Amino acid sequence: MEVLRYLLHTRPDLSYSIGLLSRFMQDPKDHHLKAVKQVIRYIKGTKEHGIIYKKEGGCKITGYSDSSYGINTDQGKGTTGIVFYFGESPITWCTQKQPTVALSSCESEFMAATGAACQALWLKRLLSELTGGEEKRITLKVDNVSAIALVRNPVFHGARESTSIFGYHFIRECVEKWGNINVEHVSGEPTKSNI
Repeated sequence: MEVLRYLLHTRPDLSYSIGLLSRFMQDPKDHHLKAVKQVIRYIKGTKEHGIIYKKEGGCKITGYSDSSYGINTDQGKGTTGIVFYFGESPITWCTQKQPTVALSSCESEFMAATGAACQALWLKRLLSELTGGEEKRITLKVDNVSAIALVRNPVFHGARESTSIFGYHFIRECVEKWGNINVEHVSGEPTKSNI
C-alpha cells in the first residue's frame, strides 16, 4: 500500500481510492485486497495518465472544493476533496474524511470550503515567500449554492447551529473582512470536455 501512496504525487485521480483503502491497513479484510487489486488493474490500464505542468496560464491560484455527503457509511462522515491550480497546473490536492458528521449536504460542502480556505491561505503565503509578490485574492470554486450563501450571509448561520461557529467566522472573515478569498459557484455537472 505504501508504494501506491507514492503514486499520489503524480496521480490525483487515485487519491480517494487509496486514501480510503489506507484506513484499513492495520486490519485488512479480503474485500480490501480485492479493492487493491482493482486499483492496480486501473493503474495498469491508465499508465499514460498523469499531471502535465505547463508554462501557460499565468500565476493565479484557483481552488476547487467538493464533498461527498453520506458516502462513508462506516461513521456517517463525509469526504472532502480539494484541488488547487497554479495557472493551469494542479499543485496540491487532497481527499480526507471530514472531522464531524454533517447534517446536510450544505454543511458537508461548507466544511470542505472551510478546509480549502485554510489551504488557500497557506498557498498564498508560500507564493508570497517564493516570488516576493503577493496575490490579492485566491478564487475558491464551490458547487453548492447553499454553502456559498452560508459563507456570505450571517443570517443563514442561525439555522445551522451544528456547523462550527469557529469555522464559520474563519471562512467568513477570509471572504469579507480580509478579502483573501473570493468564493464563486461552479457547476458540479459534468461537461463533454471532462467526461
